[in-house]
Amino acid sequence: KQLATAVWVIDRLALRVGGEKDTDEEADTVGCCSLRVEHLHFDPNAEGGDNKEIELEFLGKDSMLYKQTIDFGAAMYNDENGMGTKVYDNLKSFCAKKKKTDEVFDAINPTMLNNHLKQFMEGLSAKVFRTYNASRTLQEELRKTEATSSWARMNAAEKVVEYNNANRLVAILCNHQRSVSKAQETQLESLGEKLETLKKQKNVLKKILKALNSGTNVDKIPTKKHDEKKLTEEATKAVERAKKLKEKAKTNEEKIKATEADEAAKQKKRDVTAIKFKQAHLWEKVPSKDQVAKRIQNWNSKIAKMELDIKHKDDNKEVSLGTSKINYMDPRITVAWCKRNEVPIEKVFSKTLRDKFNWAMAAAPEWEFNGKIADE
Repeated sequence: KQLATAVWVIDRLALRVGGEKDTDEEADTVGCCSLRVEHLHFDPNAEGGDNKEIELEFLGKDSMLYKQTIDFGAAMYNDENGMGTKVYDNLKSFCAKKKKTDEVFDAINPTMLNNHLKQFMEGLSAKVFRTYNASRTLQEELRKTEATSSWARMNAAEKVVEYNNANRLVAILCNHQRSVSKAQETQLESLGEKLETLKKQKNVLKKILKALNSGTNVDKIPTKKHDEKKLTEEATKAVERAKKLKEKAKTNEEKIKATEADEAAKQKKRDVTAIKFKQAHLWEKVPSKDQVAKRIQNWNSKIAKMELDIKHKDDNKEVSLGTSKINYMDPRITVAWCKRNEVPIEKVFSKTLRDKFNWAMAAAPEWEFNGKIADE
């Protein structure tokens, strides 16, 4: 009974099998077979009655928190003889009359479970269930978005966002989390500030167009205040001077001066970049109506692209998309999706992944994961 229940949990909830280790030397991370009674909270919201919810809370691989409330009475776990209710009853009986620190599956271990699975198929192990569920989830989610009425109107960048959304659901399923770094927070703040600047610039452009159309206050139309070409040349010369100082420096004093000059030159380059961005919407002289109209369209595209970028980064800041791509999702699903949707593969697979999965690049646009089995 414990063996069958553990296989169900690994299959339907995508939990890792849970390896055996020396708990005195390693972090208290667990998987299915090493779950303890304290990791299961029955009826967490105290609803009573025939409630079949269990909150699972424990540290998984890499000490990442797994915390989800599973409704074992839900249709998704019971339709087509899903046996969710039976599994709930089993888990409740396994935890009965045990201490909080006792193991739920005290009669089995990972080796026993994997040996049991090998009886049905050579090479079948608990990890294969995670790989299968990750691939199936990716394919199903991608097909859902492709079936929407708005899909045909999406550009490649928007389609990549939908791909990443599907990838994120796989990562959540497999509990592929990561800690949010200070660098990520800083990057998001910086992008947010840039987005606000772009929106302000667009408003300025609309005012310029209004002035040109009305013919009033044309003399007050703002133009670029800084000579970008001159500033760029000065920054480039400063970098070259700093480089020569570093090459010639021999004494500590000379090395310190060279380092200071190098830092000052780099800051100068950053300042020039900032100035260019702040006045990127303007011209050196009063523009024509056509020029302004085109630039407004361009700014609309820039704003939309940056909003997508911010949403993607914010949505995925606590989720590791790469782990699923590298270890779990069948790469042929992604290759086929890219081909039938005319999305360059490099938009979703880095060069490292393209090299790693070179064998998958021949997948046809309509290739289906598990397609052969489904047709039999």
